[in-house]
Amino acid sequence: MAAKYSKNTTVLLLVTFAVLLDSDAVRGWGPLSKVEDLELDRRLKLINKPAIMSFQTEYGDIVDCVDIYKQLAFDHPLLKNHTIQMKPETIPYEASRADVHSNDVPNNISCPHGSVPIRSTKEDLLMENHLKSLGMNYKNWYTSSIDIGGHHSAALTFSSPNYGGKSRINVWNPAVMADQFSLARMCIVNGHAEETNSIEAGWGADGYQKTGCFNVLCPGFVQVSSEITLGLPLIPISTYEGPQYDMLISLYQDQTTGNWWFMFQDKYVGYWPKAIFTSLAEGGDFISWGGQVYSPMKEGSPEMGSGHFPEEGYGKSAYINQIKVVDREINGFVDPSESATKIYADKPYCYNAIHNVLKDNEWGHH
Repeated sequence: MAAKYSKNTTVLLLVTFAVLLDSDAVRGWGPLSKVEDLELDRRLKLINKPAIMSFQTEYGDIVDCVDIYKQLAFDHPLLKNHTIQMKPETIPYEASRADVHSNDVPNNISCPHGSVPIRSTKEDLLMENHLKSLGMNYKNWYTSSIDIGGHHSAALTFSSPNYGGKSRINVWNPAVMADQFSLARMCIVNGHAEETNSIEAGWGADGYQKTGCFNVLCPGFVQVSSEITLGLPLIPISTYEGPQYDMLISLYQDQTTGNWWFMFQDKYVGYWPKAIFTSLAEGGDFISWGGQVYSPMKEGSPEMGSGHFPEEGYGKSAYINQIKVVDREINGFVDPSESATKIYADKPYCYNAIHNVLKDNEWGHH
């Protein structure tokens, strides 16, 4: 029987405490029971905030403009008296600023001053209900001894104290079935066992959830951008032996406030306040850049990135380049030291990565 692939799109994603995102695979799932539907409505009433105005995108997504002080972040008990920081007070130094010439902001929606765009959460909740049963944990990058059935990863890892990192992530739209996901992201981690914190940013085709929060579905992430909507499609998409597109992702800790900032291209999207973290409040100790896939054990695994091995190179294999880390001593972006980096691939005959250290770190790794 031919595999049934769901209609999916590649979307901008943001993750807190090790979780991820969404796509159109939800449309391929079975109908909810009456009890499930009532529970979904109950949760939606708790999560959705009054909209100042709303838009519908060409993809059918509903985007609400929500008062910046009434966004879901402030339902977090540790943020009841939080004062919003509109931009970081301390910005990591970099010798030269990379030109932004890749994917545009993933929609043309701009909310009025004092409000932020929030994608309707119903599909995110449906996905959460479905995908909790699939299981997910980023720790198979962080602790390679952990084996999680159906999940496979290929990444460059950096194990050293840091205040964040940045990179350009090549954007593709891999083929996935309804119960699968494929993603590319940068992940920053600190802590061990129950005290582990992580934040991630990148793109995903379909999604997953085990513990934690993705996008603005749960309290904690404070959005400040009035024009970037998390979870909407990224366009254009790279093609094999055709035009290549990427996005510049930065995650770093403001050394004055301790907040962790997320930048998309050259725009401040928002931040995770220091107050919601334990171990990450003091900086990171591990970063990974790469791809990850999931498929139920009895199904074939989906594509990662372009679906082609890294040896094929630029234009054929997905890449992550211009990789930098924030050095703690100078609070500046630097190349990661070779002694602290290594390639991790749990199934290299299916998914792999290679690290090319070329002049000016031109292509990073595939």
